[in-house]
Amino acid sequence: LASMGIYIFNWDILKKYLTEDEADPNSENDFGKNVIPNLLKDGRRMYAYHFSGYWKDVGTISSLWQANMEVLDPSHSGINLFDENWKIYSRNSGQPCQRIGNDATIVNSMVSEGCRIDGTVNNSILFPGVVVEKGATVEAAVVMGGTVIKAGASVKHCIVAENVCIEEGATVGAMPEGGLNIAEPGDVATVGSGVVVGKGATVGPKAMVSSDVKDGEEQW
Repeated sequence: LASMGIYIFNWDILKKYLTEDEADPNSENDFGKNVIPNLLKDGRRMYAYHFSGYWKDVGTISSLWQANMEVLDPSHSGINLFDENWKIYSRNSGQPCQRIGNDATIVNSMVSEGCRIDGTVNNSILFPGVVVEKGATVEAAVVMGGTVIKAGASVKHCIVAENVCIEEGATVGAMPEGGLNIAEPGDVATVGSGVVVGKGATVGPKAMVSSDVKDGEEQW
């Protein structure tokens, strides 16, 4: 039994329990920890929906990375973004289609609109507007919108937030010794929004970077 975060309430009941929960100084003000248990304790009628589709708790860095990797393996994971019966309702980025250069290599990856790829992308998901320059390598990575990965940079087994600049020759993350293992991902490096990773800098596989990394600097 899992709380998927989708609920249907009678408004008067929901309002009552939310008001009481807000007034409780000992409450964490959490649906799963406080509100629903209080409903259950008071004997309120509650029903569960039997959901047979894909669902995943992405409350950790590793599980978020894992969920993105599972998108690339629909036959085993059960999540298929190309299912004609499952429409995707979302805003369009308004960017042109992706451009794949003559020297680019892309294997088992999702490359969104507006991306410009001249390097190597393997088992990765690139959000809109990502740039991978010639000689750069992206592997088992989730790279969010507007990020630029410059020539000779290596970005592996990590999550990179939006509008990051990874300068020439920089290294972010590393593949595990045993290779890619979606079921047991292990360490996943992260780079926060807007960060600049300097030339030749290193962000280790366990690092969580939220501020700029200087040229040649190492963060583990």
